[in-house]
Amino acid sequence: MKFALNGGLIIGTVDGANVEITREIGEDNIFLFGNLAESVEEIRHKHYYEGVSIPQTLAKVFGAIEFGQFGNPDDYRPLIESIRNHGDYYLVSDDFDLFLEAHQKLEQVYGHHGGDASDKDHLHRWVKKSVLSVANMGFFSSDRCIDDYAENIWEVEPLNQ
Repeated sequence: MKFALNGGLIIGTVDGANVEITREIGEDNIFLFGNLAESVEEIRHKHYYEGVSIPQTLAKVFGAIEFGQFGNPDDYRPLIESIRNHGDYYLVSDDFDLFLEAHQKLEQVYGHHGGDASDKDHLHRWVKKSVLSVANMGFFSSDRCIDDYAENIWEVEPLNQ
């Protein structure tokens, strides 16, 4: 949420906060990927009983890490083992290729790595998305949030002064 308030475009999973943000800023101004929340428990159950299938793209990343390309491989061993051997609680193996697809869409908008080099309007589109994101984040203002909590959760009314 803080990214959108500062003009950053979000690339993220389809979770509660990102779904709320999408509703306000529009699907064209956010890059979502991954499984829907309703599917998460079923996928975790499947991982527990059937094991985790590591996509080739993620296996290549693991190989680079284990080869020491990013520093001492032992520093990353618990992370990799949590995905390979301990059920992949955060569904990295399921979401990784979807993340790469979302990132490719983001790059096409930004005009970087695979974007059309002759497309001179890419920066204009990026800035437009950033401005629209900031402009439509008003729903998340603390004033609106406090008013909503006061009325619907705390059931209190403002004092007349």
